[in-house]
Amino acid sequence: MVDDMLSNDIAKLMALVRQEESQQQTEVVRGGAFDGTINGPFGHGYGEGAGEGIDEPEWVVARDKPLYDEIFYTLCPINGKVTGANAKKEMIKSKLPNIVLGKIWRLADIDRDGMLDDEEFALANHLIKVKLEGHELPDTLPPHLIPPSKKKAPE
Repeated sequence: MVDDMLSNDIAKLMALVRQEESQQQTEVVRGGAFDGTINGPFGHGYGEGAGEGIDEPEWVVARDKPLYDEIFYTLCPINGKVTGANAKKEMIKSKLPNIVLGKIWRLADIDRDGMLDDEEFALANHLIKVKLEGHELPDTLPPHLIPPSKKKAPE
């Protein structure tokens, strides 16, 4: 009797379980750290490249900002900003193609004034580092990379 149950009844039950599982909708966790990737923080490349620091409360660029500030202040900022020409002299040292540097400029010049303040300059250098490490640049600046002074206060 037990052998019959194991070979027949259990097999029938397993078929019903599989059928029931296939009819259930799979729930996907959404929002927060899970935005932008179906695998959440476990997806390939999560937290790397431009995604580095996505789950951190502090601006990830701030880690290297003192180094970037040293360079920034050698570029003769006027009213706290360096001109595009002066920033370009520094950015081309990366040896990245002009098309890539142009994309970095568009991402970093958040206020679109054709100049970079110290945070925008640090962001540009962070994006250069991301690219030099072999990662792709985002098409639009992810919210976690927006400099603290450029974030809009919640209304």
